[in-house]
Amino acid sequence: MSESEPILIGVGQVTRHPDDGGEPLASVIDLIKIAATRAAMDAGQPGLLQQLDAIHVVHAFSNSHRNPPAALAAALGATPATLEYSAIGGNTPQWLVNRVADRLAAGHSRIALLAGGELLGGRSLTPSDIARFTRPQELDLAPVGDSRFGSHPVEIAHGAALPVVAYAIIETALRAREQLSLAQHRQALGQFGATYSAVAATHPHAWFPIRRSAEDVVTPSAENRMIAYPYPKYLTAAINVNQAAALLMTTTATARTLGIPEHRWVYLHGGQDAHDEWFPSQRPDLADSPALRACVRDALEQAGITLDQMDCFDFYSCFPCMPRLARRALGLASDDPRPPTLTGGLPYFGGPGNNYSMHAIVTAVEHCRQRHDALALITANGWYCTKHAVGIYGGGPPRQPWSRTASEHFQQRVALPPPLAVDPRPTGAFTVEGYTVGFDREGNPHTGILCGRMANGQRAWAQTRPGDRSVLDAMMRQEWVGQVGRIVARHGEVNLVGF
Repeated sequence: MSESEPILIGVGQVTRHPDDGGEPLASVIDLIKIAATRAAMDAGQPGLLQQLDAIHVVHAFSNSHRNPPAALAAALGATPATLEYSAIGGNTPQWLVNRVADRLAAGHSRIALLAGGELLGGRSLTPSDIARFTRPQELDLAPVGDSRFGSHPVEIAHGAALPVVAYAIIETALRAREQLSLAQHRQALGQFGATYSAVAATHPHAWFPIRRSAEDVVTPSAENRMIAYPYPKYLTAAINVNQAAALLMTTTATARTLGIPEHRWVYLHGGQDAHDEWFPSQRPDLADSPALRACVRDALEQAGITLDQMDCFDFYSCFPCMPRLARRALGLASDDPRPPTLTGGLPYFGGPGNNYSMHAIVTAVEHCRQRHDALALITANGWYCTKHAVGIYGGGPPRQPWSRTASEHFQQRVALPPPLAVDPRPTGAFTVEGYTVGFDREGNPHTGILCGRMANGQRAWAQTRPGDRSVLDAMMRQEWVGQVGRIVARHGEVNLVGF
């Protein structure tokens, strides 16, 4: 095995509820500092943070600093030569692990800290808050990673830029692709909630350590209001949390020099990054991810193993469709007995902005230390099933030294289908491919948002006509994918469809 093999030597995470007490937190950097300090303690090297040569910070929506990694370095008393702050995307924790592994193996770094978090707990977030989070921050450094905005202008015009809306549309497209009846689909959503919340209930850092029944999560109530059909609140990522996580990475040679015992090492056996067709509007199949499939296959090839040899998974789970879509893309049976989550997922463990997957990685490291023959696969996702990163972790050495095709070159090898043309001003027949119904805070349905195909094969978007309550009710009582309507009017940039 190469002496420059990248490994994880220290991990830390923290969850701070508003009523937990403790020192006041002036900014998210204070919370991330706690996680980083815990990672150094976990490595058995409290002074390791002063030896860092690189700090990589995941984009935080609650950030208030112009240079977040520099602010973290100052808080830790570190003077690293490399400071990086990532672009937006839930893929970025794993993307950074893969990136840092490349740097370590190439000798461009010696000891690196990867960290992120959010300080949004106790806040009631509105759609305008979520929209504001995606605007560029005022920074003194350029973010690393793909900074393109995730929504097509036509998607924005039709209200499909909010994550809960975009994923609800993917959800209904996936339901149709799986050929599930509405009753079977409701059962699948309930099973997701029951399975994932049961794991969160046992995780010491879960924001909601509550075991919920399948019926609880799918039944609207005052606490579980409908947001975007078919999702009530209990089936959506919980972003308004105070959570942070941190990883310390180095090489086997440096770990030996530092005196860190080998039973604390966890290896990255494989990893890769890629993106699907950037805008959902241009994907021929809303319910598939060729990029995720390609990333997993490449990571497995690097590791020299098969999917059957994995012991556990953490499939990114901002909304229920993502784990099912991942299983489908990878050819895993829906009744595969292996755990699909290590934490309980974003709705129950907590979804701290872009940094959720770092908590999954921390938990995977802890799992692999307990079982040195275990292998854990992490998938991480940014925007709307757009950007993907994959990592395979193990307590024992990999069969092959770390080596992967650079992600920018790998992207060129991903076989994406030709993108669809998008018609912003369609006319005529409109066939529904995915849809949702938006609700107000009082639980009343107000707008249907639909993604579909025109007779000429182009993709188009539409909303239901204002006040068309009978159509909204019908969209939730029967399968609306495959229904054919007609574009009947246009209100500003919004196409209106009638059925």
